[in-house]
Amino acid sequence: MNMISKLFAPKTAITSATIRAEIERAESEITAHSAQLEGVLAGIAVMNDSQHAQAEADAAAIKRAITRLEARANHLAAELPNVIAAEEAAAKVASDDALRQRAEAARKANTKEAAKLLADYAVHATRVSEVIAKLEALDIETTAVNAALRSNPVAENVAGYDAIHRRSPDRQAGERRAVRKCWVYRYPGSPRDTDKTKFQYEAPHEVVRQADIGRDGKAIPVPAVQHDYYGRVLTIIPTLEDREVVFERVSFRPGQTEATLSSVRLPPAFSAEPSFWPRG
Repeated sequence: MNMISKLFAPKTAITSATIRAEIERAESEITAHSAQLEGVLAGIAVMNDSQHAQAEADAAAIKRAITRLEARANHLAAELPNVIAAEEAAAKVASDDALRQRAEAARKANTKEAAKLLADYAVHATRVSEVIAKLEALDIETTAVNAALRSNPVAENVAGYDAIHRRSPDRQAGERRAVRKCWVYRYPGSPRDTDKTKFQYEAPHEVVRQADIGRDGKAIPVPAVQHDYYGRVLTIIPTLEDREVVFERVSFRPGQTEATLSSVRLPPAFSAEPSFWPRG
């Protein structure tokens, strides 16, 4: 690690990421120096003696720089697994410490905080069980009153609190309408009777079909239709009009009653104590 620290600027955090970045930088410089070396020796065939000597000196300096960079990259690559192992070990220590702290916090919460919460639960569960007991007594009395009214109908039956307060309203059947673009086909009525021919009466009528809308927001055209009109073929060309149409039909759905409160279970807060509801 002392050798690695000399390869970086002072106070640089030496991590696997910084080592990889330094290896990539060294390899990039090696590639650049190699290209520079080829350029220095490219024109050697036409050099004079002094130029040749200078080219060899430049080439030697470039080769030394490449050798140093290769040594730097090789040393960093050799040390990288050790740095990675150290980082993984440190991360494992930190993870274990965090888990120990969570375990201690959970142990404290279950030992102390939960006792306070269970005591609060006992107070509120007692109150809830009293409410349920009163509602159950009211339900029993309502059932008895209605049974008596069936044999002596001096008043209307009494609706229970579930029906009054705990049942959602019925959804009535119906339909939803809106104005939409429609293609309208108009068909003529029967022809007028003549002295020789009597026609079965047919009133003029129209057929309305909701138009399909394209991506451009315009109605998609539809073709005309051929209509057999008492021996003659008529071409019925539809017209585009705004018409009120039914776009959704809603079926009847009865309201739903919430679950009976007496079916609630309120277990004891602490062991060996009676349940709050059903009452133990």
